[in-house]
Amino acid sequence: MESKELIQLKNVNKSFGDRKVLADVNLHVYAGETLVIIGRSGVGKSTILKLMAGLAMPDSGEVWIEGEEICHLNEDELNELRKKMGVVFQYAALFDSLTVFENIAFRLLRDFKMTRRDAVEVVRQKLELVGLKDDLLDLKPAQLSGGMRKRVGLARAIAVNPEIILYDEPTSGLDPVTSEAINDLILDMQKKLKMTSVVVTHDMHSAYKVANRIAMIYDGKIIGIGTPDEIKKSQDPYIVQFVTGSVEGPMPVR
Repeated sequence: MESKELIQLKNVNKSFGDRKVLADVNLHVYAGETLVIIGRSGVGKSTILKLMAGLAMPDSGEVWIEGEEICHLNEDELNELRKKMGVVFQYAALFDSLTVFENIAFRLLRDFKMTRRDAVEVVRQKLELVGLKDDLLDLKPAQLSGGMRKRVGLARAIAVNPEIILYDEPTSGLDPVTSEAINDLILDMQKKLKMTSVVVTHDMHSAYKVANRIAMIYDGKIIGIGTPDEIKKSQDPYIVQFVTGSVEGPMPVR
């Protein structure tokens, strides 16, 4: 794994109305690694992904991508930045009115001005990478299973050959067998495409399987970060309670 810091959050604060979501968050992601962010629902995990993708801006602090501070970029500059990224949204977030081909090729045709003929070839290649056949090209999302929609969402994210891929709850709503297949795909994408990945999840089995490092967020702060083994051995009472799924006793107070 390379030591270059590809993504950095420096003293980031973010509120929505009166609710403080992130409080002086500092986080870095190394090139080529998979960083998993864990924590309960509503603690700011997905907000961190949006900040990294330039889809939201912090109230204060800095967000750096590949050595560039992005908070002062204009929309055109942010769009150029996003060409380096792929995002796998929770529940895939496919366009219901578009076919599988149109969903996967959307950014290729719109942002990269690729011809339809060339896009068809790219889409077929990406479908093969995620274990799907091209006989799905003309189907709509409603005609696919949940696992297939997740795979199509992943194919859409990698269609532009991004350097960075962001996953928001990639195994949410899936049965254990399908979840395991998605975990294997995440590992496979990192191995074959050498991407830098950030995965948001509350699924500890998934976190342990795909992560090089795991960061735990609680009360708007990163309270622990380390390898899967280090997180398993953590003595922090909140981390212990979260990763073991223990519900005995009151929630630890920090």
